[in-house]
Amino acid sequence: MSFIFGFGRRARAIPALTVAILLTLIAFPALVAYAASPLQISSDPFTQATCAASATTNHHTEVEPDTYSNGSTIVATFQVGRVSDGGSCDIGFATSTNNGGAWTNGLLPGTTTFEGGTYDRISDPSVAFDASHNTWLISSLALTGASGAAVLVSQSTNGGTTWANPVTVMAARPGPIPSQLIRPLGSTKTGLSVIIRPAAPSTGIATLNGTIMLPATCSK
Repeated sequence: MSFIFGFGRRARAIPALTVAILLTLIAFPALVAYAASPLQISSDPFTQATCAASATTNHHTEVEPDTYSNGSTIVATFQVGRVSDGGSCDIGFATSTNNGGAWTNGLLPGTTTFEGGTYDRISDPSVAFDASHNTWLISSLALTGASGAAVLVSQSTNGGTTWANPVTVMAARPGPIPSQLIRPLGSTKTGLSVIIRPAAPSTGIATLNGTIMLPATCSK
């Protein structure tokens, strides 16, 4: 569909989509300005003096984000202080309880040695919401050196604004955890998943037996 505008002897066809875009820009200038202004919700607080996970720790970096929302709450998680050959100094979070209007951020406690934990590095954060228990969950892969050592899950029961020390849901047996046991097939990240089936409740995080699904996938 096009609109025909006449100017004396000349006429020009303007596609309807172009007209719609122009009307939107005229009617909603604030919306355009808002879309062009990104909001920083977190930054790397570490330095080489406070986190020397390796000689090549890249500070002022927050990478591999994951996000999830429920109602007006949005929770983002990400690596903080990336190490070039794998992992980071800690896992960070940023939470909004008013649809992104304001944010609270911080670091997950009890993970690496830089935040009261025992592991050298940590990687692959993934966030999910357990609606049945009103609990936010962040899973992560803890590293010894650059090798996988354990899968951790941190919990928040107050809307994602503060987090408890993590629970170890899978630890390494002799040698590092095989990557196929800690990462979903076809993926490079751990992850918490929501499964909905006719015989199960439609809320919460569940497997076929009704328990929390861990980020582990085994293959024959």
